[in-house]
Amino acid sequence: MIASVLFLDRQAIQKLKIQDPYSMHKYVYSLFPSDQRRFLYYDQGGDLRYRRILLVSHEQPLVPEIGMIESKFIPGDFLEHQRYAFQVLLNPVEQPLGIWGKVPVVGREALRSWFARKQEIWGFASNTEDQEIFNLGVQIIHKNERDITYNMAEFRGVLEVTDRERFRNSFINGIGRGKAFGFGLLQIRPLKDK
Repeated sequence: MIASVLFLDRQAIQKLKIQDPYSMHKYVYSLFPSDQRRFLYYDQGGDLRYRRILLVSHEQPLVPEIGMIESKFIPGDFLEHQRYAFQVLLNPVEQPLGIWGKVPVVGREALRSWFARKQEIWGFASNTEDQEIFNLGVQIIHKNERDITYNMAEFRGVLEVTDRERFRNSFINGIGRGKAFGFGLLQIRPLKDK
């Protein structure tokens, strides 16, 4: 696995015509010409000077003609720790019985409950009461003359691995829905065991 950081300054953003999440999606995808999507990304935003996008991928991204990218291999033992600080942007939705389609999960308590229910399938546990929940809202993708709306919430806290294989899968393949549009990249930093 490879971790990369893509930097786009103001001139690059203007030249690439990055004006919304869909134009960012198209640019990031252009760095991975394979037919298979084997990468995740997260747009950290930035300031007046540049924008920063994090990537985790199976393959080395192309060197962009516009912008700058720094990549490094993720050490083999990176996913062998027991505890991690984490942050992840998710598309919290549910499919209630008898209702067609997905329904957004809104409100901090509902989001905490939703996250708590999902943790087992992701291979970790965290104290949802201690989590920060921020960046609440929606992301609107303008694609092919129509709008696609994604519910969004960002979660930050400390997790403990409960199922190593599921956890590895969560890191490598992302968690939740909307991964093609910057959701689901589990950003983690190992913590010393207690």
